[in-house]
Amino acid sequence: MRFLSPLLLISLCFLACHQPQKLVQPGTASTSTDTSSTLGGAGKIYGVNTAKQICNPGISLDTVNYPGAMLWLNFSGDLVANNPPTAFTTSNAIQHDRLTITRGKDNTVQWFLYKDSVAGVQCEFQDPDWSSSAAWIVTSGARAEHGNCDNDVYIYSGWVIRPHDNARFKFNNDHIDEISTPAAWFGASVTGPDSSIKIDSATYTAEGLATSAAIHNFFGSNQVKFAWSKQENGYTIHYIDYSEATPTDRVLAKPAGFETAKAESGMISPDGNWIAYNLYVLQDDYRAYIQALAPGSTPILLDSGATDPRWFVHPSDPSRLFLVYATQPAGIGYVLKDNYLDSAVVKANTIGATYEQEVRLYAGQPADIAVELVGAPRKIANLPFRGGRSPDGRWLATGTNYGFMMELN
Repeated sequence: MRFLSPLLLISLCFLACHQPQKLVQPGTASTSTDTSSTLGGAGKIYGVNTAKQICNPGISLDTVNYPGAMLWLNFSGDLVANNPPTAFTTSNAIQHDRLTITRGKDNTVQWFLYKDSVAGVQCEFQDPDWSSSAAWIVTSGARAEHGNCDNDVYIYSGWVIRPHDNARFKFNNDHIDEISTPAAWFGASVTGPDSSIKIDSATYTAEGLATSAAIHNFFGSNQVKFAWSKQENGYTIHYIDYSEATPTDRVLAKPAGFETAKAESGMISPDGNWIAYNLYVLQDDYRAYIQALAPGSTPILLDSGATDPRWFVHPSDPSRLFLVYATQPAGIGYVLKDNYLDSAVVKANTIGATYEQEVRLYAGQPADIAVELVGAPRKIANLPFRGGRSPDGRWLATGTNYGFMMELN
C-alpha cells in the first residue's frame, strides 16, 4: 500500500477527495431506481452514483453534449449507474481510476475516461473540474516515481481534456501537488487542436510548464491561462498567462493575516482576468475571495464561511455576472455525509446553504473600486451545493461522499 505522512493525511482530510468511512460492498446492483426528492418550492434533488462515493463535483458547462450533468471523481468499491456503458465497470472500482460525467436526472453516465487511457496518469486522477470553457475540463493526474502505484511516491502533472473527443494536453509536467486544484481559461481565439491531435507532445520549461510554442501549436492561440495551488506556506495560488510576451509562473498574494492558510479550489472568470477561490484556515473555517490575475493584486473578500465559489453568467443577460458558493457553518467539517434526499436534512437547515452574489469587476483599477458586490447575497438553496450552477441556471451540483444534483424550479 502507499503510505502518507501524518501532515498530508490531515490536509487530505479537508482539501482533497477522501476515502469514505463505509463503502458499498461488492455485489451491489449496478443500476438504480429513481432516487429523487422534492424541496418545497425550490426544486427537485436527484442522487448521482447512489453508492455515495463522489468527490470533486463540477457542473457541466457544455450545454450541447452534456446538459444537466456533473463531472466527478470516484472512490473505490462499487459504483451505481443506470444502464452503464459496456466499458464502464461498476464493481470493484479502484479509487480515482476514472473521470465521469453523469446526467443528473437519471444517473446516466454520458462520458468517462480511465486513467489507463492517458499516458502519464498510471496511478490516479485528482481534482477534476470544468475549465472556464464549455469544451474543456481540467484535472491533475499521478504517475509512480518508479512505476509501482502501490508503493512509490506519486508525481502529479496538470492536464486539460476535451471530453467530446478526448483530445488532451499536459500543461504542467511533474510539478503539481496532490492538492493543487488546477484551473484553466481559454480565449475565444482558441480553435485547436484539430480532430487528429489526441496525445500530448508538448515541450516544457525547466519548471515543468508548457512552452509558449507548445501552447500555440496545440491550441492555435496563446489566449490561454492556467492556475494551480502549490504547497508552500500552506497553499499558494500560482498562475501563468500565455498571452504575455514572456509567460511567467506568477504567485498571488494571500489576504493579510492569512499568509500561511491554504488557498485552493480556484476558478478563473469567464473573461480570464480574475480568479475566485476559497481559503482554508481551520477544519470548519473557510472564506471565499476574488482576486485579479495580475502581479501585486489584492484579494477581496466575497464572504466568510464560504467555500467553492464558482462563476455564473445570467443566461438572459450576459452583462450580469455572479459567484455561486456554499456556506459552511462553524462546527461543520468540509466532508458532508448527509443524505440530501432525506427531507429531515432539508428541514434541519444546519449543514449550510447555497448563495449567489452578483459582482461587477473592473480589471486594472485600484483594489477598492476593482470589485463591486451588487446588493446582498441571495440564498438559492437550503443545502450547500459546491459544484456550481449550470449555464442555463437550472441545475446545481455537489458531492463530498454523497453526490447530488438539484433541478431548480
